[in-house]
Amino acid sequence: MSKIKMPKSGETGQLLWRYDPKDSSLTLSGTGALPDYPIGKAPWFEFNDQIDMIVLEEGVTRIGDYAFYNCTELTSVEIPEGVTYIGESAFACCQSLESVTIPGSVTEIGEGAFESCDSMLALELASGLKCVGAFAFSECVALRELILPDTVERIERSAFAGTMALHELVIPGNVQEIGDNAFNGCIQLSSLTLSEGIRVIEEMAFSNCSDLTKVLIPASVERLGDGVFADCLAMEQISVAPESEHYVVRDDILYSKDLSVLVHYPASKEEQEFTIPEEVRKIAGLAFASNYFLMEVMLGDHLEEVGSYAFARCSSLSFMSLPAQTTRLGVSPFHDCIMLLEIEVDPNNPCYSSIDGILYNKEQTQLIQYPAGLYDDVYRIPDTVQEIAENAGYDAQDLEVLVIPESVRKIGDMAFAFCDQLRKVEIRVADPAQVEVGLMTLFSVAGTARKLIVPKGSSKLYKKNESWLEFTSNIVETKDKG
Repeated sequence: MSKIKMPKSGETGQLLWRYDPKDSSLTLSGTGALPDYPIGKAPWFEFNDQIDMIVLEEGVTRIGDYAFYNCTELTSVEIPEGVTYIGESAFACCQSLESVTIPGSVTEIGEGAFESCDSMLALELASGLKCVGAFAFSECVALRELILPDTVERIERSAFAGTMALHELVIPGNVQEIGDNAFNGCIQLSSLTLSEGIRVIEEMAFSNCSDLTKVLIPASVERLGDGVFADCLAMEQISVAPESEHYVVRDDILYSKDLSVLVHYPASKEEQEFTIPEEVRKIAGLAFASNYFLMEVMLGDHLEEVGSYAFARCSSLSFMSLPAQTTRLGVSPFHDCIMLLEIEVDPNNPCYSSIDGILYNKEQTQLIQYPAGLYDDVYRIPDTVQEIAENAGYDAQDLEVLVIPESVRKIGDMAFAFCDQLRKVEIRVADPAQVEVGLMTLFSVAGTARKLIVPKGSSKLYKKNESWLEFTSNIVETKDKG
């Protein structure tokens, strides 16, 4: 049977395409838009690993979704004047792409358009561009130079996340919004200029920029999301323009202007103890993240709220006391605090309680935080507990045996993940279908042999249940029912 030859030319939308194997080129001609394609469905996809050059002739007005996805041999591309939009993942995973010329006619670059273009070294975006879409240049790990034009108004979430080689960055003043995680993981970024005019910087926008040492927040910034500078381990100085009506710095700590919100406590600040100022009513999410020096933080009776992951990875923190007025806790505020031994709660707190240093809601129907540094090797969750919060026992250092009562109906994501000493889990719920189990609840890379003990007569149900697959070869029933 003869091999079917794939066509090397044809029509796509209003355009014509032609692949020439002699010079490994793909040419698109005509007038109009290049259509959107599902992933892997562009007419030339079978040649993707052979295309060295793409020629887009004048007349092309739009580059559709996934048009040139995974053209692994493509080294450069020039987009002609007249193109206004570059679609979702249009050039994603073009691993050899070193340079791209984008004209001023392009007003928007779509989601993931150049994601994971591992060889791209420099990028100058032309005046006229208004929006850089989500993940547009994320994981372009070799990108060292980036020039953003003054016309840019929005940099969406994770647009440049993981551009690890980027050293300097100037955000122009026309930018109204920098999306969440926009520059997360730019680990070599050492110089950041935020121009006057920027209004909103969303959560974790510059998190994990570990070489960043200082930043000036302009007066125009009206909102900073949680953890904008979380895990910026080298950060020595955050300053705020004196004219700012929204933020202020005191003793190197960033607050809202009225001091009611503690926004950011530098990871590099070396004090071992800190007392929350009496004006503070809220600790923002990720505010203290990855400070390795703090051993104790005194919250004070005035504090009302602790944001999500507020003290995450504070690896020296050993004790925490929640006052009566602290009635709102975000998700996993003490996540991965590996030395945390005890969380104390004022008996008059109407929302939370503590038993043996373990944090619950007031009624003890929800397990919120099992301190990771607790020395106990056995933990029997109280029979009142119906829900185990996500990350509740994450990285519990010494936990070997975990007993989950019959009352539990929900186990959150990564609830007891990375408990590397955990060797036995006993769950007293007869039917696993009754329990909502999150992602990676008991995940570990330690390779510790683990046993799952289940009620009499229920082993077959657990072996068939996807949430408990890691135990299928080591499930044991109790001798007595229940």
